[in-house]
Amino acid sequence: MAVERAALPGLSFLAVATATAFLFAPVRFQLLRLLRRTRWLLAVLLLTYAFSIPGTALWPMLAWASPSIEGVQQGALRAGRLVLMLAGLAMLLAYTTRPRLIYGLYALARPLTWLGFDRRAFAVRLGLTLDYVEHAPPATRWLDTLRAPLPDEASPTLYALNVERWQSCDVAVILAGLLLAVLS
Repeated sequence: MAVERAALPGLSFLAVATATAFLFAPVRFQLLRLLRRTRWLLAVLLLTYAFSIPGTALWPMLAWASPSIEGVQQGALRAGRLVLMLAGLAMLLAYTTRPRLIYGLYALARPLTWLGFDRRAFAVRLGLTLDYVEHAPPATRWLDTLRAPLPDEASPTLYALNVERWQSCDVAVILAGLLLAVLS
């Protein structure tokens, strides 16, 4: 949320912090993987802003077919914010094991149980999805995939979450995040 609401000077500070985290190999690997997977989203985002926001034409000789300078600037800013969010996600994925990540989301979803949200089902579905993504079959032609026989998995997968102890630093991080959200 800080990335989305930050003004340009604050965004520059976050970009420098992200560039520093990019020096570490696990974060770099995760971020490059995430950027490769979202490259088309970033391109479409930039082009949508460039061609849909009115303003001064970037190439006046193209007249109506030219993107606007303001649109390119806004698109680049939006794509930059998304890259910074992906960098934060890359840091989280690089230094948090999958069970701890699932348990963290399970614990954070506790207030949603008042609204009828089943956090146990959410944790199981998330675990199954992440497991499937990690062990996904290699990419083939879609028709070959449909013709292939289904795998014979008779035994169900067992998922167990280890309960993490609540620590004082957890409270400090959550309070700092709330303070930043309120101040921005």
